[in-house]
Amino acid sequence: MRRRTLLLALPLTAALTACGVASRAGGGSSAGTASSSGGGGFTVTDVVGREVAFEAQPRRVVMSESRQAYSLALLNKGNPIDKVVAWGTDLQKAAPDFYDKLLEVAPATKDIPTIGSLKSGDLTVESLVSHQPDVVVLTLDSYNEGQQGDFISKMEAQGLRYVVTDFRRDPVKNTVPSVRLLGEIMDYRDTAEQFLEFYSTHVDPVVDKAKGLSTRPTTFLWRGPGLNDPCSTYSTANLGAVVTATGGTNIADDLLPGEEGVLTPEQVIASAPQNIIATGGEWGAQKLKDTAKTSYVHLGYKADEASARASLEQLKDQPGFDQLTAFADKRVYGVYHQFYDAPYNFVAYLAFAKWQSPEEFKDLDPQGTWEEFHETFMPWKAQGVFITGI
Repeated sequence: MRRRTLLLALPLTAALTACGVASRAGGGSSAGTASSSGGGGFTVTDVVGREVAFEAQPRRVVMSESRQAYSLALLNKGNPIDKVVAWGTDLQKAAPDFYDKLLEVAPATKDIPTIGSLKSGDLTVESLVSHQPDVVVLTLDSYNEGQQGDFISKMEAQGLRYVVTDFRRDPVKNTVPSVRLLGEIMDYRDTAEQFLEFYSTHVDPVVDKAKGLSTRPTTFLWRGPGLNDPCSTYSTANLGAVVTATGGTNIADDLLPGEEGVLTPEQVIASAPQNIIATGGEWGAQKLKDTAKTSYVHLGYKADEASARASLEQLKDQPGFDQLTAFADKRVYGVYHQFYDAPYNFVAYLAFAKWQSPEEFKDLDPQGTWEEFHETFMPWKAQGVFITGI
């Protein structure tokens, strides 16, 4: 990919903190690295290989998606919304439980101006310019969407500087550089490196051990049952990549032509997956898909164990799924859907490994690690249910 260096002049200077952690779960990429240009300036490389140079530290940041708050909360638990002058509305809809927690610790969250989205077609360059950002943080999905038309070229014509992060499309490769990049942009370098040390300490041993497993159990990753068409899933992207990285065989890899899509119930039944992992969330306010044969899996900060397990059990209502041995063997699990778009995906690594190969990974403690993470990095205590099984 052609690399470009962009220069941004800002009114505030900052020193550059050297970065050192390199995780095998994405640490091999040069994205997210930074170098000093002298005099308080620095240069970062984003996940699409673009070099962006700053003369000083950004003070006004626009987030194309408000779900960047997942990273902001761990990077600056004292003031998670620091420097954010506008963002999208996706967090409020996709994870209202997280949004409510954010409101508790940062009431001004509700006053952050919102922008549209490239996906829905209601985001304009003029809107971005009106917020006078020093930098715009785009997700990879937003960037790709903008590249299909002339949105990115219009941004550049207006002199808008931007960086690209990714937790959703390729979490195995891009989580570490994305956290490091945000640490640089938001000036939370030390905390970013502390988190990445925590992340690599837990994730790397799992990935390394999984590479040597002689048996790789089959898994069906069920994406948002109830909210999507029946048997929506990922193959090589997103949490589907985590299924593979943690020692599983993702049945979608041989059945989908692309990174994501929909399997037929008959394909799932014929594949007889040993494990079913369904994603869920706090989705009571959302309308169920007309084609859905089940409700959603209730997970998140407001879920309790009884409601979470009951919502997981009802997945047998999908016609024919009562035949699947995964239900009889009690190898049906639920994982918080938003782990697919956040640095919190380390919990998915631990849980998937333990669910798929319980003997080999019997010493892992996903729940305990999640609680430790909250104690160390988050503005609030761990509560609710984020991983469960029948």
